[in-house]
Amino acid sequence: MSRSPFPRRRPTRPLRVALAVVTVVGAGALSACAGFAAPSPVGDPVKVALAAAGGTRTVQAGDKLKVTAEGGVLTEVTVTDPRGRRLPGGLGSGGTVWTSSAKIAPATKYSVVARTKSAEGGVGAAKESLTTARAARLNTLVLDPGVQDGVVAVDRLLTLTFDQPVTDRASVERRLRVTTDSRTTGSWDWAKDRNGMDQVTWRAAQHWKPGTEVTLRAELDGVDSGGGRYFTGDYDLNFTISRSCTDSDMGRVCGKVHVGDPAGVTASSVRGKDDHTTGIGDWNDG
Repeated sequence: MSRSPFPRRRPTRPLRVALAVVTVVGAGALSACAGFAAPSPVGDPVKVALAAAGGTRTVQAGDKLKVTAEGGVLTEVTVTDPRGRRLPGGLGSGGTVWTSSAKIAPATKYSVVARTKSAEGGVGAAKESLTTARAARLNTLVLDPGVQDGVVAVDRLLTLTFDQPVTDRASVERRLRVTTDSRTTGSWDWAKDRNGMDQVTWRAAQHWKPGTEVTLRAELDGVDSGGGRYFTGDYDLNFTISRSCTDSDMGRVCGKVHVGDPAGVTASSVRGKDDHTTGIGDWNDG
């Protein structure tokens, strides 16, 4: 196996941990350090502020985000990353506090829209953005099979081996999805490899059907694998299960190996490259 690259890395640029104020719309404004407000259509303005759920006013990667309202309530809070994915969360304390249920990712710009209602019934909205700093520690992984769009033997397992420890296995596993055109079901199994590295293997509930097309989608960008070890990219892998070695016309070539050029990787895919591939229909005698 060889290391899988990240084709969609963000460009290197200075990133801020503190929040940045953008255009204010309506009754409220968001601030990392202190709330402030624009004139409200009805009654006193609602002050809205951002902070880490743990109580600090500087929000960093790994924190849960908290949005608070003073002089009214929050009716809706939407937090999205550049890809349009929402940060989940919910309202509490009678609508005066919104807290995310997931941690915010490193090197990510979040857009925050908070809709408010004042004590007198005036409604408004506030917008702000925040950008988190790059993670100090990263985690990466190696895919096996390691060739995009390859053909693999029926007994080949789909395995992800991590360069750094994974202590939050649940957060990682939630972002892993395997689909097949034959609707094969399966489950993830965690273990250590022979070098002591954390490894997770997808095991099919039944034997692979020859010719099955398999797709792995690992949306790990921004996920903390535990201890502040973040992923900075997603992984995709597609491969096809070869014909069974029990086929009478294929028995003589089972186990043959083809050594060829590295597989081409499409712009929308990851990822692994492995010059040595095994499997029926993927070899030659020359």
